[in-house]
Amino acid sequence: MKSKYIKIGIFFLLFITIAIINSSIRLQLFGAGIEKNEILSGKIISEINSIFYQEKAIKIDSLMNSITSRYRFNGNVLVSYKGECIFNKPFGYSDVIRREKLTNESVYQLASVSKQFTAMAIMILKERNQLNYDDSVTKYIPDFPYKGITIRMLLNHTSGLPNYMWLVDNYWKSDKVPYNDDIIKLLANYKLELYFTPGRKFNYSNTGYIVLASVVEKISGIAFSKFMDEEIFEPLDMRNTFVYSCLEKNSKDKLCGFAYRGKKYRLLPETVNDGSVGDKGVYSTTEDLFKWDQALYSNELVSYETLNEALSGFKIRDKYDIPYGFGFRITNKNDKKVVYHHGRWNGFRTSIYRYIEDRNTVIVLNNTSSAFNSTIIRGIQDILYDSTETDITHDIVNTIITSGVESAIDMYNLNKPGKKIVLDTLKISKTYQLLNNSDKPEIATKLKLFKEMYVKGELASNKMNEKNFFELITLNDN
Repeated sequence: MKSKYIKIGIFFLLFITIAIINSSIRLQLFGAGIEKNEILSGKIISEINSIFYQEKAIKIDSLMNSITSRYRFNGNVLVSYKGECIFNKPFGYSDVIRREKLTNESVYQLASVSKQFTAMAIMILKERNQLNYDDSVTKYIPDFPYKGITIRMLLNHTSGLPNYMWLVDNYWKSDKVPYNDDIIKLLANYKLELYFTPGRKFNYSNTGYIVLASVVEKISGIAFSKFMDEEIFEPLDMRNTFVYSCLEKNSKDKLCGFAYRGKKYRLLPETVNDGSVGDKGVYSTTEDLFKWDQALYSNELVSYETLNEALSGFKIRDKYDIPYGFGFRITNKNDKKVVYHHGRWNGFRTSIYRYIEDRNTVIVLNNTSSAFNSTIIRGIQDILYDSTETDITHDIVNTIITSGVESAIDMYNLNKPGKKIVLDTLKISKTYQLLNNSDKPEIATKLKLFKEMYVKGELASNKMNEKNFFELITLNDN
């Protein structure tokens, strides 16, 4: 009798031991746990991403070569996909007359894309409690002639201010081009009528952003260009970005603008309105703009709450929705928010599109007045949002790496109802090989196991049965 209980005890202990081993192996091969030496470096992650993003980059390059050939596009284009820069290339010439080539370091006048930087300067001051959005402009600029206009109205283009360029063209008499404070004096001297009662309508206003730059100078006590250097460009390591006024005549390298007229390109000289800044005047490169784009995700300059307000629309009179934040226009793609802005000034056409929820970005800068930015952006957008087997496979691979095989099986089955899911097994194999060569065998094995199950058609259930489990763990030794 005692022998019987001993046998039962041994059997029970053996059963528990096998279950523990089974569970341990299952957790190691299929679970979310990752050993410290299996954590992937940023370099490996980028190499994995390149396996999946290469096709999109090739398609974008083909699109750009076609547009450049057909329409003489001249400029720089940068595209990031899921936060990874997958394309950054110049097309054409920095000087189209002398035929000097553009580079990735070519510096463009951003025109109205500058407004988002001016808005950021205001947000920084707001977070330091040095201003409130609903403060009157006259609190900071006593000579400002229009009562009742607030900082917020300037930011979102509801001030009704008259066009400062018309004012300069018609009333400026000095040989010296005007700076921002000169323009405010013109506004005070001539007191042109507002277009409408402040706050009643939306009307895009360059004048408003000239005034905002002056507010920054009044509060900070330093030049707008210096404030931007110290508070935005230097902290974000935007080494080739600066504010330029033709009054300063700095020696920094930058492009000139050209226009195609009379079947040839002509250099466009600076104008009487190239002295003022805030509505324009920021010069930058595609690479620096990508740094700016990425910094907005990490709240390096202001808090999430402050930035979110800047990237959100608003209502006029509590009933009319206006798709504009602070220096950003707003639209959507696939029911997801897109914030963007175009710029156009003196031969430059510039665009930045940020597909926030997907962390995709398209930056197009050109200096020849050619009106092809929107065509380029639409074409690139179609490539980025072409949902192919590559995108689904990449999501599955990332899930295996971060959460294990069983989570990837759950994802596969969640996407499968009503449609056939085709995975790119070649890219799974390339990722497996990369991880093996990078001395990450455990994660590599997980990819191999998942691929074997997919090829055998064994992903139909959310959990692996015991037969499949014990068959597949033998792959770990192959």
